[in-house]
Amino acid sequence: MQNKKLVIVVPYRNRQRQYEIFLFHSKIYFNEDKLDKYLNLKLCFLEQSNEKPFNLGSLNNAGFLINEKYLDYIVINNIDFLPMIADYSYSKEPMLLIKHGYNNLPIVPSKDPKLIVKSPRRENVFLGSVLIPKDIFKKVNGYSNSYWGWGFEDTDMRRRLETNNIKINYRDGFYQPLIHDNLGYEINEEKKVIPTKYHVDNQKTFNKNWDDNKNYLKDGINNFKFQIKSNEEIYKNFRNGATFEIRHIKVDF
Repeated sequence: MQNKKLVIVVPYRNRQRQYEIFLFHSKIYFNEDKLDKYLNLKLCFLEQSNEKPFNLGSLNNAGFLINEKYLDYIVINNIDFLPMIADYSYSKEPMLLIKHGYNNLPIVPSKDPKLIVKSPRRENVFLGSVLIPKDIFKKVNGYSNSYWGWGFEDTDMRRRLETNNIKINYRDGFYQPLIHDNLGYEINEEKKVIPTKYHVDNQKTFNKNWDDNKNYLKDGINNFKFQIKSNEEIYKNFRNGATFEIRHIKVDF
């Protein structure tokens, strides 16, 4: 058993079915998995409780700040990626945990389940399920709060790490994707995949944010204001000498 305390943040909004699947799956996985059943773990579903466009970076920051006194490291795990064969154990360096399951998925399956956008090389992304030690999360000022709707908060985090010469390592986790329409792309009349307004706007924001490599120091956990609307413990178990707790937290910002 390791003594390091882990918080897994699972950000979401308007994904009730995926929430139910992830909740059910996680109780089995983190109680039975050969590696991860020994973790001291809080799994926190962070639900955005307002009508603004979705902001993944802000939810991640809220999850960190709410649990800062408890955690030694944090994992950001998208609600649409279920761990099947993974390793959530502590690392001193940031870690991309997912290798199989995140790439080449249907982009708008409700309209065309066969149409995909080819995923970038694994070495160029930091998304899906990522581990960040507490000291490094604080050093890079957490995630940006500037990206609304869809996209680029993960690209921005990778840039924060690179700017600080922080190496990213990789594990060979297998995750089961829960298929849904991607808010960053749509299919036009010619049956071609094109970026949505969210994607275009966030690309502009990213370019503006990084016209100065020090801008990230002003946009992150140090200037993030939010309100906790509810913080509910929905499951708790003590197994193999370690605590496993699940919480459902609603926040507004």
